[in-house]
Amino acid sequence: MSHSQAIAAVGPVEQAKILVVEDDPDIRKILELFLGEKGFRVKIADGAPRALELLGEEPIDVILSDVRMPGMSGLDLLRHVKEQDPDIQLVLMSAYSSVKDAVEAIQLGAADYVEKPIDFRRLERVLQTVLEKHQLQHRTRILEQRLQGCVTFEGMVARSAQMLSVFAFIERLARYPTTALVMGESGTGKELVAGALHSLSPLRDRPFVVCNCTTLAPTLLESELFGHVRGAFTGADRDRKGLFEAAHGGTIFLDEIGELPVAVQVKLLRVLENREIKRIGSPDPVHIDIRVIAATNRDLADMVREATFRDDLFYRLNVGAIHLPPLRSRTEPLVHHFVGIFNQRLGRTMSGAAPEVFDILARYSWPGNVRELANVIERAMVVCKSSVIVPESLPPHLFEVRPLLLDDGPEMPDLSLRAAEREQIVRALQASGGKRVEAARRLGLSRRTLYRKLSRYGIS
Repeated sequence: MSHSQAIAAVGPVEQAKILVVEDDPDIRKILELFLGEKGFRVKIADGAPRALELLGEEPIDVILSDVRMPGMSGLDLLRHVKEQDPDIQLVLMSAYSSVKDAVEAIQLGAADYVEKPIDFRRLERVLQTVLEKHQLQHRTRILEQRLQGCVTFEGMVARSAQMLSVFAFIERLARYPTTALVMGESGTGKELVAGALHSLSPLRDRPFVVCNCTTLAPTLLESELFGHVRGAFTGADRDRKGLFEAAHGGTIFLDEIGELPVAVQVKLLRVLENREIKRIGSPDPVHIDIRVIAATNRDLADMVREATFRDDLFYRLNVGAIHLPPLRSRTEPLVHHFVGIFNQRLGRTMSGAAPEVFDILARYSWPGNVRELANVIERAMVVCKSSVIVPESLPPHLFEVRPLLLDDGPEMPDLSLRAAEREQIVRALQASGGKRVEAARRLGLSRRTLYRKLSRYGIS
């Protein structure tokens, strides 16, 4: 694995974050410039106390720290770090070549040790090795989980390496109060991720408030979020707290944040920067202590380029970014999960689904998200007479030809003759209300020929 690959592999989305802890301002600046050129996202601290403050704000992948600093030493910092977040890798630097310090550092959990004056080629090799080793350990844990079968995590079910990696990142990010941005298509489980970030955090016993930014008119959204005072507008007959105040001390989840009007985006940015809100009609700010988790199915980077979403708000939200893969790429473990649930509920003993079923489910866009998939599986198990779900037991709408919006753009329609024939049969069935004799007449086919084609194309 190359150095750049190692960096990119640490988190699901971002490049590796490195925290430089050095009391000498000249060395600190040189390291910041060097590491920035190598592709790291660099934060700096002039000592261990400031480093601990930064470590409490967001996940850091690697700490590069001097050993001998005024007050708290690099070894003392190492002890605190390992208690707070064992996943952080720490490399120590010292101008004093000491085998004793090096041995003690490794025993305490340091990843490696470099001497001053720093050989930058050696430093780059050390960081590359540390990241590769950490990524290998991460992949090993994921492989062990995959071998155990489906993994259930905070109400989510997965087996793919991609989703297991997302679970691991959620678990780590939850320890920090940093703002999080969950991105993915509709129905991928963004609210479940937000709930997991809250329930696994130190704020788990505090309020968890949900606001769907698409359900309210823009004129009502601001009042809903920030509250208002009596007389602020027509109908405001009393003071009212907004959702930000209701979430004080806990977490607020802003779903579909890409729909926020620009005027509200400005006020949200102030909340994130100052932790203060003003009720509509009130000149007095109210302090709030909250964690903000946002979600969207839109490409906020594109919206920034189009000037429909503020760039400063985007960068503020994007501190802890989580990308969820499309639901259609995760149907297999979910199907097995739902089959187990509905076996108990329906008194069935079905073992799963035929391979053709998974192909059909993977082509569907799932606008109704996981709940729609659950309903499809329950219906199929009710009507299916075999021990596995077969295509004939699936509802007809799953066979409709519809474009899918994939990560790399819209999927090109299948223009083959087989696809065209299949589409004509589906349309004939729909036009005849599902009556096969009538559909055969419309298509100019015998009933026997139609039945054979229905079986070939997996149409119920």
